[in-house]
Amino acid sequence: MSASWGCFKTAAVGCVVLTVLAIAIPIAVALLIMRPFNRAIDTRAGLEASFGAQEAYVPPPSGAPGADRIEVFLEVRQALAATCEEFAEKEQQVARLEAFDDRPEVSRIEVLRQAASTTRSMLGMGPLIGRFFELRNQALAEGGMGLGEYSYIYVLAYNAEMLDPGESTRLLGEHATNSRVRRALRAMLANQLAAIDDGAAEAQAELAAELARLDADAERIPWQDGLPAALDEALLPHREALRKAFCPATAPLELMINVKRGPAVETL
Repeated sequence: MSASWGCFKTAAVGCVVLTVLAIAIPIAVALLIMRPFNRAIDTRAGLEASFGAQEAYVPPPSGAPGADRIEVFLEVRQALAATCEEFAEKEQQVARLEAFDDRPEVSRIEVLRQAASTTRSMLGMGPLIGRFFELRNQALAEGGMGLGEYSYIYVLAYNAEMLDPGESTRLLGEHATNSRVRRALRAMLANQLAAIDDGAAEAQAELAAELARLDADAERIPWQDGLPAALDEALLPHREALRKAFCPATAPLELMINVKRGPAVETL
């Protein structure tokens, strides 16, 4: 009887330990994933306190960012270069796995090996996405640029790339904007129009026409038919540097924000 009771106690303790582990491990993983998202939210709150919300940004009257602001933008892009490489590697892993569909001669073991490697890589996606937002917001804070200004310059610099991001869409989707981001971008042009001097009739008409086009097409981004001459000229000296700094793999994340929803975080 004593021996049976001892075995029972041992089994009971083992069950308790397994139960605790089953609860504790997912919580620990969730906390690990959430940590960079929470830091990103805190940093963005500081950005908004200094520069206002994303949609509150008022572009210059001409719409053209100064050379010094484009340089700050490029510094932020440089700070994100390492995460671009990580996202690109994960894209390539998914592409390699998908390529097996066209190679029937490949052994099942090789397919399983690549599938296991890709699965392990995907487990790190949550923390990587959170770290991207954390680094972006930190770099903006250090450079003295708000998310609104960053978003505005991003759209001017990568207008064509946002419309056609290419093949790097396996992980994060094929669109570089969502409805919230497009509303924020439209608000920036409306802010610019409201701030223009009444004597600038031509600039007012140009902005009003673009706003009308945005209102008529919910999927449209500002100036997608081509940048006004003043904006194109402002970017021209920086075109090569901007081209090199574009990251197709992270394009769907670039202009998004994170919002706390109870214990979770939603990316908008």
